[in-house]
Amino acid sequence: MDISVIIPAYNNEHTIGLVLDALKNQQYDHGQIEVMVIDDCSKDNTIKECRSKGIGVIQNEQNSGLGYTLNKGIKLAKNEIIVTLHADTIPLSADWLSELVKPLADSSIAASCSIEKNRDDEDLDLWEKLLLIGLGESSAFTDKSDAYRKDVLTEIGFFDEKTFRTAGEDEDMALRLRLSNKKLAGSSARVFHNHVYPQSSNNHLVSILKKEYIFGQAGGALRRKFPSYKPGAYVYLTPKSFLYDGLFRVIICVGSLIPYVQLVFIPALILVCFRGISKIAKKTGGVKIYFLYPLFNFLRYWSFTFGYFKGLLTKKQR
Repeated sequence: MDISVIIPAYNNEHTIGLVLDALKNQQYDHGQIEVMVIDDCSKDNTIKECRSKGIGVIQNEQNSGLGYTLNKGIKLAKNEIIVTLHADTIPLSADWLSELVKPLADSSIAASCSIEKNRDDEDLDLWEKLLLIGLGESSAFTDKSDAYRKDVLTEIGFFDEKTFRTAGEDEDMALRLRLSNKKLAGSSARVFHNHVYPQSSNNHLVSILKKEYIFGQAGGALRRKFPSYKPGAYVYLTPKSFLYDGLFRVIICVGSLIPYVQLVFIPALILVCFRGISKIAKKTGGVKIYFLYPLFNFLRYWSFTFGYFKGLLTKKQR
C-alpha cells in the first residue's frame, strides 16, 4: 500500500524535528511513502526545522486551523492510504507505520489508530503533571496518528473544517465514520504525544485552561451538530459512556448552581474533582496536591463548561 503521511504544523519548532527523524527511520517495504508537512503560518522556526531535515513544506496563505490544514494535505496527497500525524506526535518504533496500516489490508476496514502515550517526564511543571500524569495509554481516533482510506474520507466529506477549527474535528470524524457504518480498528503501533503547552505567567495553568475552553467549544458544537445522538466519547475504539462525555462535566457544573438539585450536584462535582487524587499525590509528592488537584479540576471543568455553551450557541469551535 502506498502511503501519504500528512503532518499539519503550527509553531512546532521544538517537536517536529523528532517526528521527522522517526519517520526517516521507518522500515516500510510495502509501497511508497509520501511525507507532506502543511504549515499553518507558523510564527517560529518550524519551517526552518523541516528544511534542515530535508523535508519541503507547503504553506497556507493564512492561518486557517487544523481541519483546513488536514484537508489540504489529504486533497493534495497522491496515495490511497492517508496517515495523519501531528507535529508533536513521535512514532516509537521503526515498524510504527507498518503496524498502523496493517489492519487496512482488510478492505472492509476504513481507518485504524495508534496507541498513544502522553508525557510523564520530570520536565513537566506542576500543572502539567496534574493534567497528564494520571493518563494511561489509549487507542483513539484523534488524528494525531491515524490511518484512513482516502476514498472513505472523500465519500464522507473530509474533516469538518467549517465547524471545527482547532479541536473537535477528530470526534466529529470518528462519529461520522460510525454513522456511515464504516469499520474502525486499533493497531499495535505506538506513539508518544510530546505536547508542549505555551508558557503563561511562569506556569502552564492559563494555557491549560484556555485549551479546556477550546475543548468545551468543540463539545458544544458537536452536540449542536448531532442533537439527537446520545452522548459518548466516540474517538475511542469502543465508544465510552456518558461519564466520559463533556456534557457530563457541564451538567454537574450547572447543576451545582441550581437550588435544591444542587444538593445532589455539589457533592457530585466534589467527588469528580477529587477523583484519582491518591494516584496523583503518590506520583507528584507533596501534601499541597490534596488542595491543588481538586481546585485544578474545578477550574478545568468550569472552563470547559463556559466553552461548551459558546459552542452550543455559535454551532462552531472558533
